[in-house]
Amino acid sequence: MGGSNLIFTFSGIRGIYGKDLNFEIAKKIAISFGNLADSENREVIVGRDTRPSGKVIERGIIEGLVATGFEVINVGICPTPIIIHTKNLLNIPTGIIITGSHNSPEWNGLKLLSSISYLHNHDLDKISLSLQSDNFRNYNVNNKTIKKNVRFINPIPNYIKALYNHINVKKIKKENNLRVVLDTGAGAGKCATPQILAGLGCEVKVINNELLVNDTFPREIEPVSKNLKDIIMEVWQGKFDVGFAHDSDADRLAIIGENGVCYPEDIGLALITEHLLKNNLSEAKEFIFVTNLASSLMFEVIAEKYNAQVIRTQIGEVFLVEKMHKLLHDQPKSSIFGGEGSCGGVIFPDFNNTRDGLFAAAKIIEIMVETGEILSKLVARLPKFFSHRRRIKINSKDVRIIISKVKQELISEGEEVNQYGNDLRFGKGKDWFVLIHPSNTEAVIRVISEAKRDSLARVYCEATAELVTLVIDSM
Repeated sequence: MGGSNLIFTFSGIRGIYGKDLNFEIAKKIAISFGNLADSENREVIVGRDTRPSGKVIERGIIEGLVATGFEVINVGICPTPIIIHTKNLLNIPTGIIITGSHNSPEWNGLKLLSSISYLHNHDLDKISLSLQSDNFRNYNVNNKTIKKNVRFINPIPNYIKALYNHINVKKIKKENNLRVVLDTGAGAGKCATPQILAGLGCEVKVINNELLVNDTFPREIEPVSKNLKDIIMEVWQGKFDVGFAHDSDADRLAIIGENGVCYPEDIGLALITEHLLKNNLSEAKEFIFVTNLASSLMFEVIAEKYNAQVIRTQIGEVFLVEKMHKLLHDQPKSSIFGGEGSCGGVIFPDFNNTRDGLFAAAKIIEIMVETGEILSKLVARLPKFFSHRRRIKINSKDVRIIISKVKQELISEGEEVNQYGNDLRFGKGKDWFVLIHPSNTEAVIRVISEAKRDSLARVYCEATAELVTLVIDSM
């Protein structure tokens, strides 16, 4: 049955289009979402990425929202960071973003927005249950009603204007002679990132910008090195200064140096963190950097250098955003910023309370222009750590039992283990750590390690993966 295999996670709902997700299922989700909303303001923002399936899903979403009494502000194809920025700018209480994010093209999904961030699991559970039990027959609307309650806007100019207010545009444009390659992957970033970079004075070459014959994507969507051979070669052969690549909704950013190296996802966030702290040493206020459990230890090293604080949260953007929101309320004189190192997007809540790959690209350009340094030299100055990963298949029903038993074993071996949800993390200060992370979308446990030496990162990861495997085999 349609919808039976939908995946519900902290970042929303996803499924394979035509199998789990279609017009009817999208409409039912929108109706359930609409009935959950308790705001007197019945406005909702809707936008999508460039996946062809998004057109049909968008119709279902809009029909369901109008049927539950919403006025829809439709921004069409638009990057996720710009949709969320616009929601906040216009004080729109809720929203639905139609995107499969970094997943492959046959997938699509819905990011369901709350007043602060994304809907939490208890609300998603209600929506999931309603899909099986609610009667949706009474939620029909005609085209005239839909047209009356849907308003189209273009939020990109206001977003770019706001972004430029957070960097020294005049100085950068005057001094900028950087040559940039941008691989949009034919995603929504193509609507804004080329304009942003050109407006900063960059010479921009855009590749993989359009869908191919039969609406296929020009490359695999996730912006990781194995999928970015085109831009890596373009930067290296064309002697460009830097390359940027997005996923389909542009909340992620990959960075390629002038040497053709596709840097790990943490690097962009680390460069921005180092630059911000270094250039604000004279300010008396406290700086607090918020990131998740999987991000590199280099953030602790950088923070210590500039007397800043690092706070780590459970994996999932919603936890970072909510932590930042609370800190802004409790410590209004502090400077709060952060991001998820694994995604390349940065979060500056005074600009945008979501990870933002477009903003990250602009900040990297700012850093390169202000320092006059090539990217490889900037990266070489960052603290050096090595990471290693293992992926272990499990029966998803056993997650909590596995995690409990693994935690007991680690404690019995003398490790000081911290648990966040189902995640376990242990290590030694700023020297090394291991994270045991059950996936939110797959029946797997990921073991991630990091250390100052490659051999140690490998040993810690392999030993922990072996322990997890032994626990599973004993059950």
